[in-house]
Amino acid sequence: MDHTIRRDEYDVNILPELTGKVALVTGSNSPLGIGWNIANQLALKGAKVYIHARTLEKAQAGIAAILADSLANHHLNPSSSRQVSAKQLEPFVVDLGNLTAVRDAARSLASEEARLDILVHNAAVLACGLELNEYGISTSMTVNHIAPFLLIMELLPLLKKTSQSLPGVRIVTLSSIAHVLVPPDVRFDTLQSLNNDFGERDGVQANLKRYGYSKLANILFAKELQRRLDEAGLPAISVAVHPGGVKTDGSIKYMGPENISKLDDAQTPLQGALAPLFAAAATEVWTEKEEGSEKLKWAGAYVMPYGIPSPVDESEAAKDGQLARELWETTIRILADQVGISAGYL
Repeated sequence: MDHTIRRDEYDVNILPELTGKVALVTGSNSPLGIGWNIANQLALKGAKVYIHARTLEKAQAGIAAILADSLANHHLNPSSSRQVSAKQLEPFVVDLGNLTAVRDAARSLASEEARLDILVHNAAVLACGLELNEYGISTSMTVNHIAPFLLIMELLPLLKKTSQSLPGVRIVTLSSIAHVLVPPDVRFDTLQSLNNDFGERDGVQANLKRYGYSKLANILFAKELQRRLDEAGLPAISVAVHPGGVKTDGSIKYMGPENISKLDDAQTPLQGALAPLFAAAATEVWTEKEEGSEKLKWAGAYVMPYGIPSPVDESEAAKDGQLARELWETTIRILADQVGISAGYL
């Protein structure tokens, strides 16, 4: 069967019913962002969704926007549109640059929530100059990789509990095709490696490579997470997703007013949400196996729009299992040495 999904063939309405399920989507407060559109569609299918932002005010604004959008659509089409309830939406407030706060927020969620079926790592810093934070770690690597890693480690008991009684937990990490910009001999073996300046601390090409480096980390993290989930016998799927080129509030700010026309052919935020949504909720992601194998087709996959596992679009570094293990071990070591957090659960 051909499971190729093209833009004109994919419709969020075919996503399954999600009532009873619980999701957390990072970076989900802005209607002009991918994360908000992922969260909105999950809520429209009945899921309880945690809306993440750096402040409570921004999280509540994201929640209000979902409720307003739902109400407006329901008034227009009362027989065919679902109205999201305020009880389905909760704020998840934390600055992903503050790793101690990430640990504490994750532990609080794990202690208060009975289950967690879907976790989407969407929040990210776009290409920027090299800056080191209070831990001595690149700020972009902290937000784009280390915070999602720590979030998973702290939420793992809840994810494990959910998967054991309700198999099919999804962990979706948004990556980017920009990972192919990284030199093939790249390493993730030391703090100095993660702070790679790629020739200069602030220049267009170096900044793009640095962003691609963090997005390569996302793919390697997703693959190594899947390997460890399988090894532990946990019925869950980890997927890395390239959402495509999307005109979001973040990309508009990055391009600047003088280059805004370069985004004219980009996808809308809702279109950019399609591949992550498919990975997060589509039934076949948990049921379809590779041809002639017992391995699930999407397990540990790098997915292109709109839901296609695509090894041909991965760099050789992204396929390197040893590099993935190196990144995992180095991340644990950096969290311990630089931040004072023990995070070795898998």
